[in-house]
Parts: sequence; structure tokens; C-alpha cells
Amino acid sequence: MALITVSVLFGAHYVFTKQILAHIPATSWVFFRIGAATVLLVPLAMWLRRQRGMPGARTWLALGVASLFGVVLNQILFTEGMVLTTPEHSAIVNSCIPMWTLIVATIAGQERLHRRKVLAIVSALAGVLYLLGLDRILFGEGEGFGGDTLVGDLLTAGNGIAFAIHLVMMRRIARNLDPWTATAILFVQGTIMIGLWSGPSIATEHVEKAFLPPVLWFALYTILVSTVLVYLLNTWALRHTHSSNVALYINVQPIVAATLNYAMGAPAPGHRFYVALGLVAFGLWLQTSASRNRAPG
Repeated sequence: MALITVSVLFGAHYVFTKQILAHIPATSWVFFRIGAATVLLVPLAMWLRRQRGMPGARTWLALGVASLFGVVLNQILFTEGMVLTTPEHSAIVNSCIPMWTLIVATIAGQERLHRRKVLAIVSALAGVLYLLGLDRILFGEGEGFGGDTLVGDLLTAGNGIAFAIHLVMMRRIARNLDPWTATAILFVQGTIMIGLWSGPSIATEHVEKAFLPPVLWFALYTILVSTVLVYLLNTWALRHTHSSNVALYINVQPIVAATLNYAMGAPAPGHRFYVALGLVAFGLWLQTSASRNRAPG
């Protein structure tokens, strides 16, 4: 139930972010979101942490690199991509994050590829490429790769790959580190780096628009629900179920995003959305079932 709740809540996040970006530039919104989330998460992390004291300088440096990929590039590429693409496209592309993670972990020597995992990667990538229109190029139908939507989808893919690198890094860095302490450090460092990038473009009018309805309600949802609450629910769920289940429940997010976006007046998604969703879901099922079958009893 917690994982279903996470997927439903985060599926709505794509639509609400798109609404926010119609009023506030992406550079400003990234800083507002991560800065506000940091103000909430850091005291919470300090309260929930189990280990006292702070990590050493080398760990801080390693966490800084992990924050660059998992917070800074992740959020900048996602938000800039959302400006150009649609919520359902973004949700489909982000559903491949477990696949990107598997590829990065294999390159880093943390995973080994087997036939089933290779098929999983091929299926998921085929879904994304079909969504982008690769078949139109291959079969000479003319229109395929091109336009703002493609650029947005590629930026979103970059966000997923950056987060996959972050996850693989954190598997090593945080092995003996309290997760709440790590969270606090990641968000503080991420806020500073995003601030350096966003600072010159933030204007007073952007701050004022953030406090005007309906942008205010969308912003509060994105910060309180899809950032803080979703993180807490996901962390709790991982203590009570297999991590592979998280990957499967990601498939709920594109459905929620497409349904809510349509309810708010956007056109209904075409057949490419559903074909891509099916191929990505099949790939995730192959990956998680392969991992579960090979896991020790």
C-alpha cells in the first residue's frame, strides 16, 4: 500500500511540475524546490538519525560528488526536460531508472549481466525508443527524432542516468553511514550547488509567483508530498518489502500522470504511450524476477 501510494503521489508530481513551469522558469523552480525540501528534510534527518557525529572529510567529498549526480544534475535535467516534454513522456522515460542503474552497476562491477537482464534492458530501451519515434526513421516515414519533445525526453533520460550513477555511488559510500545523516548532507550540498547555478537568474517576480494560487498549491504539493512524504514512505516501504518491488510499482506513475494530465485538459496519450509502457513494464518484470530468482534464500 505504501508503494502504491508513493507511485500515485509521484505520478501527480509530473503534471503539477508542468503547471508550475508555465509560471516560473525552470532555473528558479529547481532552487525553490530543493531549497525548501532541504529546510524540511535536514531537521527531520537530524532527529531520525541513529548515529551521532559527522563523517570525515573524504566522505563529505564523496557525498558531494553523489549530490552532484543525485540532486543537482537529477533535478536540473528533470526540470529543464519537463519544460519541453509532456508529463506522461517524462514518467515513461523515468520508469527506466532501474534499467540505467543496472547498466551503471554492471560497468562499475557491482552487477553481472545475465540473459534475462539483457532482455530486460532491450525491452525497456525498445519502449523508450518507440516512444521517441525511432521506427519512423528506420522505416522512412519521415517524422521521428526531432522537436522540443525529443529534446525534453533526452534531458529526462539524462536525469535518470545521473540518478542511476548516484544510486551506484551511494551503495559504496553509504555502506557504513547513517542514511538520514547522508540525506541531510546530500541536500545541503545540492542546495548550495544549485544555488550557484540558479542564483543569477532568480528574480523577485519568480518568488512572488510562487506564493500566488494555483502555483502555491502545486508548489506545496511538489515539496511536501512528492519530495518529503514520498521519500519517507519509500524509505519505510524498503524496510518491509523487497527493493525489486519498488521498480515494478514505478509503472503506476505514467498511468497516473497520463490520466491526471488528460483530466486537466491535455490531449489523451496516443498508442505509442501504451506500447512504450508495456515494453518498459515487461523489462522491469524481467529484471526484478531475474534478481529475485538469483538472490540467496
